Amino acid sequence: MKRDGNFEVKYRENKYNIYSFLNNHPGGINYVKPYEQKDVTTRMKDHEHSKAAYYLLKEYRDGGRDSNQNEDLEHLVDWDKPMLSQVASLGTSYKEWVSSPVDRHLRLFSNPILESLTITPWYVVPLVWIPVIIYFIYSGTQKYIQFTKDPTPIISTVLYIGLGALVWTFVEYSLHRWVFHMEPSGHSKILIYLHFAIHGLHHKVPFDARRLVFPPFPAAIIAYVISNFISLMFHDSIKILIMAGGLAGYVTYDMIHFYLHHGTPKEDTYLYHLKRYHNQHHFAHQDNGFGISSMFWDKIFGTAISLRKLNLGIKW
Repeated sequence: MKRDGNFEVKYRENKYNIYSFLNNHPGGINYVKPYEQKDVTTRMKDHEHSKAAYYLLKEYRDGGRDSNQNEDLEHLVDWDKPMLSQVASLGTSYKEWVSSPVDRHLRLFSNPILESLTITPWYVVPLVWIPVIIYFIYSGTQKYIQFTKDPTPIISTVLYIGLGALVWTFVEYSLHRWVFHMEPSGHSKILIYLHFAIHGLHHKVPFDARRLVFPPFPAAIIAYVISNFISLMFHDSIKILIMAGGLAGYVTYDMIHFYLHHGTPKEDTYLYHLKRYHNQHHFAHQDNGFGISSMFWDKIFGTAISLRKLNLGIKW
């Protein structure tokens, strides 16, 4: 990447400085570098860039975004004000607006305390949850020994923890598909608020690193609900071990999600294919590709995204 903060391309007679976007481009830096100071109009058309890609390009236009209100939706909101209080007024325009990404930071609340609860650095997740997981493994094992009278339940413990991790992969897929990607009616302000707060904002500002992992407070609420559900089927000791595995799966998921947005996986590695896959979900196929840490349930439920073969590996 150039160090002077400038990397211009030309599209339809307008110039765009995409320097800040180079590391986030789904096609990698190596696919973009040859086009510095060149016209990319034909290239973008030939490679069938998505509607979201063309919309995002406007962010980098010299002189600012095109103010044509028929083509640009950002005039519908005031980016200098908290966003959560504005989204419900979008009504039937909400779905198109939230699916049209921009490269900005977003503020949800005017209250600084509430706002701080919505911003989570990636390292907070393991710092909060790994001690909980360790405690659950220890506590669950001790209770399991008391319950079964087995002094060395290593195999059983590992199996229940593994079951929890497996269950998490389904929870991850289910939440992402049926909760995070619900389609709120344009007439339901409550559903628009809810959708935007839990996931819509991530699709609107996909490069905002402060909003890539789940804040501990809402995560704890979800964990509590799942824990009560598991209690209906298993003894308390088994429930705790399953929860330990589920939380380990959750932490892995959140770390993978952050890495898929900001990491640089090597070609042909598992995370390399996941990064390509997740980029397709964000910028081309938002109604498919709901798996983050795995494509397994997408394949089971028929929502998998097919990745095309590339002549040249991507370098981020």
